[in-house]
Amino acid sequence: MNQSNFNFYKALCAKVMLLLLIYFFLRSLFLFTYPQTSGNNLFIDFLYGLRFDISAVCFLLAPYLILNAFPTPLSNKKWYVVLTDFYFFLVVFISSLLNLIDTAWFEYTGKRTTSDFFSLISLGDDISNNLGNYLINYWYLLFILIAILFITILINKKIAAKYLSNTDLLLPNFIQRFVIFIFIIGISFIGFRGGLQLRPISIQSAVYGVNPNEVPLILNTPFAIIKSFRDEPIPSVKYLGDKDAKKLFNYNKSYQDSLPFKKLNVVVLVMESFSKHLIGAFTNNISYTPFLDSLSKESLICTNAYANGKRSIEGIPAIISSIPHLTNEPFITGAYNVNRINSFASILGKSGYETAFFHGGYNGTMGFADFSKIAGYTKYYGKNEYKGNSEDDDGRWGIYDDSFLEFMNHKIDDMRTPFHVAFFSLSSHEPYIIPNKFKSKFPKYKEEYQKSVRYADYSLSLFFKNASTKKWFSNTLFIIVADHTGPSSGDFYTNNIGQLAIPIIYYCPGLNLKGQYNGTTQQTDILPTTLALLNYSGQFSAFGNSIFDKNNSFNISYGNGIWQLINDKSLVQFDGEKTTGIYNLSNDSLLKNNLAAPTANINNNELLLKAFLQEFRTAMLTNTICKP
Repeated sequence: MNQSNFNFYKALCAKVMLLLLIYFFLRSLFLFTYPQTSGNNLFIDFLYGLRFDISAVCFLLAPYLILNAFPTPLSNKKWYVVLTDFYFFLVVFISSLLNLIDTAWFEYTGKRTTSDFFSLISLGDDISNNLGNYLINYWYLLFILIAILFITILINKKIAAKYLSNTDLLLPNFIQRFVIFIFIIGISFIGFRGGLQLRPISIQSAVYGVNPNEVPLILNTPFAIIKSFRDEPIPSVKYLGDKDAKKLFNYNKSYQDSLPFKKLNVVVLVMESFSKHLIGAFTNNISYTPFLDSLSKESLICTNAYANGKRSIEGIPAIISSIPHLTNEPFITGAYNVNRINSFASILGKSGYETAFFHGGYNGTMGFADFSKIAGYTKYYGKNEYKGNSEDDDGRWGIYDDSFLEFMNHKIDDMRTPFHVAFFSLSSHEPYIIPNKFKSKFPKYKEEYQKSVRYADYSLSLFFKNASTKKWFSNTLFIIVADHTGPSSGDFYTNNIGQLAIPIIYYCPGLNLKGQYNGTTQQTDILPTTLALLNYSGQFSAFGNSIFDKNNSFNISYGNGIWQLINDKSLVQFDGEKTTGIYNLSNDSLLKNNLAAPTANINNNELLLKAFLQEFRTAMLTNTICKP
């Protein structure tokens, strides 16, 4: 082969290696930021991660490799070289940006970003409203991005100087270069597939050979996004016979209660990022919620409650419609978001309730307005409907909690009874802005989010103080729950259990509803539990159970390609084909001792998890959650 041609292909290899080195650096940065994602052998983690890096690089660089490797005399043209180099820099930029985004967001999501990211940024104006704040808070990541691009340009110039100084001598040997072109395309295709095995690697493949908590480190964000784009519906599964699956879990519910239906007003208060560890009544530790602590003494509190997801867009369907997050894309933005569902609004609406959904955010944010319509709410109140003072707008997310809760109190006064309203707070979210009038009211805290939680708790106290003077108050069931957990630290609250630990509180002044429920419960249990409290005797659907049905106490969630089931005694993790983790929670809450083994017998929790997944997927694919 002509030396110039040989150097040309060496330059291509050098650029591929450069991009892989960038991925290596970004994984190292991710590890430095989140050391809890590491395993016992970092060499194995990084070596295994290389497989996923190669897959992402081969996919993203495919146009670049085709343009350069295809035998054409254009390879000698300066404009052609500039064009292909521009694409290479674009890939470096996209790869670095997406991985750096997760270096910031993983603290809140607990998983690598997937394709629903693009759905989220297209919903409402949240990203544009907060872009400046993100750039300020994560200025160091922006600096790293700029540094990566600058260094890449310098190295690219050195590669060009070393290998491509004589590109004008490239020989147009079509046959020889075409053979090499086919070889490069073949190697790239194998690299993208992750090898010669029957099935290409997927997000779920990352769990093989490592513990589930290491999956975010093994993966890279471009790969997670590429592999989570769905060209086909979620695959159906058949782990068990239909009758056996329904015997273990049936989402069709029917409470045959002889007691009369209690037409209590139902108010669901969803509090942004209210982690369990922030609330003293649940942990006996330092508390940032004095009001909720006092209210808990008069309430039924669930001390072992978990979220069904790690983001607001995943939590709202779980709370309102008992639909857990079990796929790569949230229900609200997914392919099945127009399926027939039931909810607090649709079920109670049939019993004469007036219904409304309140969220002080910009209308359209995260698709909540559209979801509320699908869920059956007759009214939606967002920032556009708020007619208060301009200083009530935080300039980032929407209306401050205290102002919007006061607004909701006035709107409730105009509703007929019985009524159901759902409220979703927003102030205890990054950038954790609170009104100027309250900044000196609260103690100084180590972290900004702690002060914002204290403010949100105070806003709740003002709401309840006002509501307690109303005629409807004593005949109202209040449910207080977090949409997901917020920032946390420590071995427990950052592991696969603790990062889902939230408060759930049931408070009703007119009922003797007090004490503690210590069994495992979840967001999807709220709807059936409420209907049980109301003595509802109709049929409905729910992917959860009433806490009064003590034989069905568990939590199911999904993240990083792993489904997991938590109950009072154990944690089971499942990758869709086999159990990858079993932990005894009675003596291993930090998840140090994985009891899963290739020869282990299938246990009851694994069967329940399989039955649940089978029922969930069948219901979504066939649109049979609710009857028409």
